Amino acid sequence: MQPVHSLREIVRYPLKSCQGESLEVANLEALGIAGDRQLILAEMDGRFISARRDPQLLLTSVVSSGDSWIATHPKTGSLHILPYTSALSDVQIWGRTISAPRLTTAEDWFSSLLGRPVQLLLNNNMAEDKAAKRYPWGPIFSDGYPLLVCNSASLEAVNAASGGDFQMARFRPNLVIETDRAWTESDWCRIQIGEAILRREKPCERCVLVTRDPSTGEKDRQQEPLKTLTRLGRQADGAVLFGENFSVEVPGQIRLHDQVHLLD
Repeated sequence: MQPVHSLREIVRYPLKSCQGESLEVANLEALGIAGDRQLILAEMDGRFISARRDPQLLLTSVVSSGDSWIATHPKTGSLHILPYTSALSDVQIWGRTISAPRLTTAEDWFSSLLGRPVQLLLNNNMAEDKAAKRYPWGPIFSDGYPLLVCNSASLEAVNAASGGDFQMARFRPNLVIETDRAWTESDWCRIQIGEAILRREKPCERCVLVTRDPSTGEKDRQQEPLKTLTRLGRQADGAVLFGENFSVEVPGQIRLHDQVHLLD
């Protein structure tokens, strides 16, 4: 088994749609990186909230601090989020319903940030996936899969074709693998990084969120890099694709700059 690539970035997003938290070491579990998408905001009727409608979330930093979190936004200051839960509530994520406990003591801060009442939910051992066909990895606040893996050479191809200088943060990956060939991640089946073995599940469909600058929340007037991805033919059944969704076949620890082994 020869190493073929290396791990360039490890990123988790404690709150769905917030800024990423760069890591040097991470434990991969059934739901992905420990602590990833552990929190989610929802409307009072249960619809999940994302930066597609509320781009100010892209400017919100949520950093894990032991068993709690520190949320920070340039306009509203900081909040210490404690894991004190209340009654269960339902959140709908792309047609799936998950019942999870609310962190009601932190909701006023996020309601003030977004300008309307919202819920803050926690994915812990009380959470339950109510879908008729449940995911084998359990209830999950990400868009269905434990890990999003992107390839550095694929981003370079997009930048070369568009004439832009887009950062990988636009695509919100968990793992960035350094390679010398664009789109090669689409050919992988199983890979090993450190102690963990990952299985590719499906390509990642991209939406207009990638047209927003993650550092400012501003939308690209030319609809880039989504426009270039379409022109490059990165499509399937009308969906624009970038990166691959993976599941965790064998849990374990990974480290920045680990070698990536292609198993099959």
